[in-house]
Amino acid sequence: MNKLERELADINLEESDRRFRSLIENATDIIVILDETGVFRYSSPSAERVLGYRLEDVSGKSATELVHPDDVAVVIEVLQNAVQNPHVAQSAIEYRVRHRNGCWRTFEAVATSLLDDPAIRGVVVNCHDITERNRVEEALRGANRQIAIILESVTDAFVSLDKNWCFTYLNHQAAQLIQRSREELLGQNLWETFPDFIGSTLDQECNKALSQKIPVSFEEFYPFLRTWFEVRVFPTADGLSLFLVDVTERRHAQAELLEMSTALGNAVEGIARLDTKGHYIALNRAYAESLGYEQAEMIGMAWQDTIYADDVAIAEASYQHMLLHGKAEAELRAIRKDGSNFYKEVVMVAAYDWYDQLIGHHCFTRDISERKLAEAALLQQAERERLMAGLAQLSASISHRIRQSLNLKEILNTTVLEVRQFLMADRVVIYRSLASGDRIVTAESVQPNYPSLLGLTVNDTSFGQRHLTYRQGQHIVVDDQQQQSPELQAFMAQWQIQSFLAVPILHGNELWGTLVAHQCSATRFWAAYEIGLLEQLAIQVAIAIQQSELYRQVRQLNANLEEQVRERTTQLQQALTYEALLKRITDSVRDSLDEDQILQNAVQELVLGLGTAGCDAGIYDLKQGTSTIRYEYIRYDVPAAKGCTVEMADHAHLYDQLLQTQYFQFCRIRDIGMRPLAGIHAAFVCPIVDDQSVMGDLWLFRRADEFFTDLEIRLVQQVANQCAIAIRQARLYQATHAQVAALEELNQLKDDFLSTVSHELRTPMSNMKMAIHMLKTMTSPERQKQYLDILQSECIREIELINDLLDLQRLEAAAYSLNPVEINLQECLAHLVEPFRSRTHDRKQNLQVCIPANLPPIIADQPTLERVLAELLNNACKYTPPNGEVILSVKHLENPSGDRGAQIAFSVQNQVEIPATELARIFDKFYRVPNGDRWRQGGTGLGLALVQRLVAVLGGSIHVESNQGWTTFALHL
Repeated sequence: MNKLERELADINLEESDRRFRSLIENATDIIVILDETGVFRYSSPSAERVLGYRLEDVSGKSATELVHPDDVAVVIEVLQNAVQNPHVAQSAIEYRVRHRNGCWRTFEAVATSLLDDPAIRGVVVNCHDITERNRVEEALRGANRQIAIILESVTDAFVSLDKNWCFTYLNHQAAQLIQRSREELLGQNLWETFPDFIGSTLDQECNKALSQKIPVSFEEFYPFLRTWFEVRVFPTADGLSLFLVDVTERRHAQAELLEMSTALGNAVEGIARLDTKGHYIALNRAYAESLGYEQAEMIGMAWQDTIYADDVAIAEASYQHMLLHGKAEAELRAIRKDGSNFYKEVVMVAAYDWYDQLIGHHCFTRDISERKLAEAALLQQAERERLMAGLAQLSASISHRIRQSLNLKEILNTTVLEVRQFLMADRVVIYRSLASGDRIVTAESVQPNYPSLLGLTVNDTSFGQRHLTYRQGQHIVVDDQQQQSPELQAFMAQWQIQSFLAVPILHGNELWGTLVAHQCSATRFWAAYEIGLLEQLAIQVAIAIQQSELYRQVRQLNANLEEQVRERTTQLQQALTYEALLKRITDSVRDSLDEDQILQNAVQELVLGLGTAGCDAGIYDLKQGTSTIRYEYIRYDVPAAKGCTVEMADHAHLYDQLLQTQYFQFCRIRDIGMRPLAGIHAAFVCPIVDDQSVMGDLWLFRRADEFFTDLEIRLVQQVANQCAIAIRQARLYQATHAQVAALEELNQLKDDFLSTVSHELRTPMSNMKMAIHMLKTMTSPERQKQYLDILQSECIREIELINDLLDLQRLEAAAYSLNPVEINLQECLAHLVEPFRSRTHDRKQNLQVCIPANLPPIIADQPTLERVLAELLNNACKYTPPNGEVILSVKHLENPSGDRGAQIAFSVQNQVEIPATELARIFDKFYRVPNGDRWRQGGTGLGLALVQRLVAVLGGSIHVESNQGWTTFALHL
């Protein structure tokens, strides 16, 4: 036994030695054995793969011959330590070794002295090539240095946070922006260092980016830094990276630009912008109104179309001057839309882009028609003053005092007083013309001994053509009443008038009134200079009246402008609020596919944004004609109605409008049975509509004494559009999800079909191959016949399967041909069911055939009919359990069409029930009822699909019913 044990031990030792050598020879690391002086005694085969040296190349050589001169001292020191400390692995060192091709490779080595081990007797050194690792590490360090250089050179502030919100890096710009040094921040928690950030948008967006692993960006103002920041947050494997840009100046510029744009858009004077071709591209309301156009009508119009033809040359010369000097001014006539013209003062200023390229010019205009009229009047006055120099000096003081005041009553009283004193008349009055054609005395200066006419109304029609004379700007002189008409004589006698001088006061082309001087004491001849003086004073009064009217209009315009500015400011503030509300809802639609969340958020935002009492959203079921209140948010006074379902037909007067995509508002003064009503409320209803149908509605409620403005209605319509988008997106997502599931199921069915077809095709081929192989080896005629029968049977099976596939393809391509013949059903069916009798007997099934003896023959393709019935019987046998029944019955039915042809009804029943969920798909291609094949016969799922198409080709119909434990296939021909 001792000898046997030794032999076994030797065998095990040899086996262990072989395994050890195999391990050494196939290892990637190099293992060498050195003596105590560092001379190679052994080198593993991997040395040749890594360094190109074989054992015979290094055997007997000192290891230091291959080590880099700078690393020799380290290698010798480790070798000496290993020799002095046997069986103790030394610390790993890195050193360089020369490759056979002359390059240097870096190794990590561990030395262990086994000099006292008889099997080794040397220092074992395990060497691992780390050249590539060092190269990668150096490249990584270089990349990190490059990234740091880039981050320090960019103008954006950059901050890196770990998952505990502690600063791991920030560049110089970041330290400057947040006004802390890097030494203060590195390693510190963001929220502890800057507690003012807690609860801010930065807090919310950073948590969102970290939790959802998505990048985010936003702008926010930080009061404690007095700075606006644009912040972009990117999730990383270790935490977050933040880029911050100081956008304070840009924000201020935007605010100033908005303020300036609002001011220019509402300026009283006209402002327009034209391109280099002279077409209007922008203009304010005042510019368009001065020309009688809407702003939109003038966009694209050429400036020549708005200038009087005789003044186009002036405008073109001014344009050329502007091109040379950057600015030009001119006075010219403009043409209004209705064809009238007026004078305007034009200032042109050239416009340049950022690259100092001319892109058009700005045009500033002011209507100076009134000034031109005044200038014309002044010119006429100057001419008269030149002709009547003396009289001008006398009237200067009167005119001056008249023009000193803008109070019309004071002007008129001053005028009559000064004229009476200057002309030494007994009475001077000013008549004001009325729209009725009468005149009324509005100002008077009279001697005390004569009656006053102040407030007297006179009908000019009593004095013939005098009224027309005044309207034509002509004066009337009466020196003696005796020479006048009886009516005028009576009037003059009544008021003690002996002579009078009357001149018209014209306001533009209209008769404003008359200035009349009465002489009551005696008749008087009115000199030409007196007539001229009175005409000049009438002109001055007209100017004063015009100035007074302009002053009144300016005051009214200023008051109106201030009111418009206040209203516009309020509207802008409200519009900004609504825009922010709509943006929040739009963001929720964009960021989510959850219909419930989006619509609930929408009704809440509407209530809070518009300050309404409540809001709810109803979803329509147009097939059922109902609306269900699915979402609501209530602040006060409105009872809850969530979950209520409203019959649209009961409130057709409301829902007819909504289904026609019409919105409306009304006051609910009584309970109309569709929503609970606690009191009188104003309600606004807006349909939720997409491009296909009305999907629901939004109801908003507020107090009865309030109403919904146009701006609020537009906001609600926009929110309704967003809700429609949200509903459509959510439903599309659900439909897409269902389609994907259906496609996956269809792919699975196809995979199953391909697997089944391949199996069905392969099985007969395998059997035929086996039969052929056995025929080659069998000599017995009986056995040969047996295998020939197998070969024939499997060949027929293979052909039938292929024919099924081809027939299905022909049926789908409408290429299946029929050969109709007269069929005796008794003979045909008796032959058909014969194979199934033995089959059902073997499976302990009960086959019943019910064929009336008086069945008439039918005209059809016999092979096709037999194939249909055989497939139905085959399926019935396949899925019927033992002791179950299979019934084939045939009936002769009266033809519903009333002709003489017969209709035959075939019925195949078997005692098994198909689940209702599977019944609808029973005729689908590739489909098989799961777990229905009790006999494990297999199949392709094509049988019933083929049957349905064959029946259609025969001109018949087939349907299936399954209940109460029975399944019936009914075929009508």
